[in-house]
Amino acid sequence: MSQSTKLVLPRICRVKLHSFSLFTLEPNAEVDIRGGVFCLAGANGLGKSTFLSAVNYAVTGIVADPTRTFMSVDEYYKHCSGYSNDYFSGKITEDDREAAAITIDLVIGNRYYVLTRGVFEPEELRELSIRDLRSNKVFLDGVSLSGQRRQQEYEKSIVTDVGLGSFAQFVFLQYFVFTFDERRQLLLWNQNILNQALFLGIGADYAKAQTADALRRERDKAASLARNFSWQASGIRSQIEVLRKAANIDASETDIDEAKAAQKALFGEMQRKQLDAESKRNELNDVELKRMEISARLTTLQAEYNDEFAKRVRERSHIELHPIVMMSSRVGGCALCGTPGNKAIESITTKIRLSHCPLCDSPISNGVLGGESVEKLKSIDDAISDETKNLALTVQTKDRIQSELEASDAVAEGIRKELREFESANEDLLLQMGTKSENVDIVIRKRLDEMNDCLKRKDEQYRKRDEKQKELKKLFNELLEQYRQAEKEFVPLFRELASLFIGIDLDIRMEYSSSVIATGLSLQLEMQGEVRRQIHQLSESQRFFLDIALRMALAEYMADQRGKVCLIIDTPEGSLDIAYESRAGQMFASFAQKGNNIIMAANINTSQLLQRMAAMCGHSKMTLHRMISWTGLSDVQLAEEQLFQDAYGQIEAALDKGDK
Repeated sequence: MSQSTKLVLPRICRVKLHSFSLFTLEPNAEVDIRGGVFCLAGANGLGKSTFLSAVNYAVTGIVADPTRTFMSVDEYYKHCSGYSNDYFSGKITEDDREAAAITIDLVIGNRYYVLTRGVFEPEELRELSIRDLRSNKVFLDGVSLSGQRRQQEYEKSIVTDVGLGSFAQFVFLQYFVFTFDERRQLLLWNQNILNQALFLGIGADYAKAQTADALRRERDKAASLARNFSWQASGIRSQIEVLRKAANIDASETDIDEAKAAQKALFGEMQRKQLDAESKRNELNDVELKRMEISARLTTLQAEYNDEFAKRVRERSHIELHPIVMMSSRVGGCALCGTPGNKAIESITTKIRLSHCPLCDSPISNGVLGGESVEKLKSIDDAISDETKNLALTVQTKDRIQSELEASDAVAEGIRKELREFESANEDLLLQMGTKSENVDIVIRKRLDEMNDCLKRKDEQYRKRDEKQKELKKLFNELLEQYRQAEKEFVPLFRELASLFIGIDLDIRMEYSSSVIATGLSLQLEMQGEVRRQIHQLSESQRFFLDIALRMALAEYMADQRGKVCLIIDTPEGSLDIAYESRAGQMFASFAQKGNNIIMAANINTSQLLQRMAAMCGHSKMTLHRMISWTGLSDVQLAEEQLFQDAYGQIEAALDKGDK
């Protein structure tokens, strides 16, 4: 690969969080990231992985969806763009949703980027500025731009400055090559991801990377359609066999006619019952409409009565015309407290006759109400009484029709079930409706035409698949040739890093598969003379750290010498034993000592990984950031807080040792 075709990779220099509720003690945390290793060390559950995800989200505008299977570069970017809301929703409180944001400072070659992205605004930027580090000239100041326009300018600028073909390709590299996180997407054992990484990192032909993506999708789509047509043809073939069997059945015309008549009778009965049920359903709708109309009229009359009473009745002595008293008389009990029976009515009328209020028993004055007003109130009250009776009758009617409808539906369903069982038991006879063979022959010929059409379309799709396969093979042959030219530089980078971890001589070689199932390149590991082709032939920790070594080597190889590689690694120690922890620390330190950067999160413990790395890097090449000050510890962690402080102390001592 020539110098001009390499990439200028971004280096993260500063991260500032705004109103990040997850970190209760430090919601506005800010860290400067110097060269070498920046290690965010903390206890379990403090949000280390969330911090790394927030960094990647700020840079790319997406959070990687762990449930999303990688199909292509463009498809992955498109479908992960909405996942950030789900990811951050449980980590940011409702009060902080609007203010929550991440600011990132990036260096890409001689360009210095500062951008701020709202936590719930993946398609926008709140701030963006780009300046030249040599002249300090501002290339872009996004103050006057909209949030979406800033994002568009950012995407265009970063693609140009890095040297890629699209922003989706940049996102792919950031997540699948420059980041090793809890998703554990392994390059070595995922051919689709590996091939895209090789096209971008080794081939450096971004148009061909997109073409290979498109060809693979078109090939797979054609293969899928061919399988569907084949399945349809098989289904039609089965139908034809049933029809041919039916045509040869030795059944009399009488048997066929009787079966047909029985089917017709059941079908007719089912239709009648369905019509009955539909008629009941219409009746139910009508009576419900009537009930609603009566309720509306009743509400209007009650409001009219209240208005008339308030307007006309001024003297307290006419309390017997109050709506509550009138309603009590109608319902046969106290309309205020709900006490039923004549005793409640007698108590109300007795108090009114004695000129006392039925509610508070206070004396009331005698007065005279105009006859016209009394007659109007009585008229309205009579109308209310009539409508109340109508409403009760309508509700009774509705209940009756509802019961009848349920019975009709049950009968119709019973006949429908009986019809299905009859048709299943008499399938062969029913296939021969009318004349015994002529109709069946017509149907068979029609099905044969449909089957042949499916087979023809299946063959067309397989031809299309094979054409795409040939084009894809040509691209992979070109990539294989480019890899062979690059392996003199790339393979030693990988071998050196991997050997630091594994402790034995290890080699890697490229193999090409041209099958339609798995077309492309794959990397095969050779350890002590044995090829490890299957993922289960290595332990989990070996798989993880060899994959990290591959990312490191690939990133180093593709990087322009003017720039530095920056990898993001999440809690890598996993199930390593003490010996392998130490070797992993040595591998990380060696990568950092060559001028590369690592932003990593690790559980704070007496891990040999951190101590070995600290001893080799010293303060000049490693920053240890104590995360336990960002959020509260659990009760268990608080009870053992001194253990954390002791572990920090051991790593700090190793850093001091590394400076000597």
